[in-house]
Amino acid sequence: MSVDELFMKIKDYQDKLKLPDDYLFNIVEFTPAEVAEYNQKKAAPGIYESVLKQIQRLYLLSLTPAELLAKLRAIKASAHLSEAAWLKGMAVSEVDVADFLAGKKPTMVYVTALNALKAKYPVE
Repeated sequence: MSVDELFMKIKDYQDKLKLPDDYLFNIVEFTPAEVAEYNQKKAAPGIYESVLKQIQRLYLLSLTPAELLAKLRAIKASAHLSEAAWLKGMAVSEVDVADFLAGKKPTMVYVTALNALKAKYPVE
């Protein structure tokens, strides 16, 4: 992905999160010089990749369990997984299935499950 594409994806996540530049740069701990390089699109591509990864994590943590379950179910459908294979792929134990499917688990449980499925069944 080019720097311009990475920059636009970051801006898209900022819009979704209503996250101003000042807050973003605080989160990623940029110095004023790094902020200037970043905004001029003169920073190394790895910088933009790192910022994108961090803002994607922040975005996922901002979602509700119901929203994350919808993403998980979309992967299930696109990968043509059975319910059992889907739950196994996310390491959901039998005792947790009902609460998991009802959206009663902490957000991080669903983010972890999403990351596990994305690792096995890459989607975008």
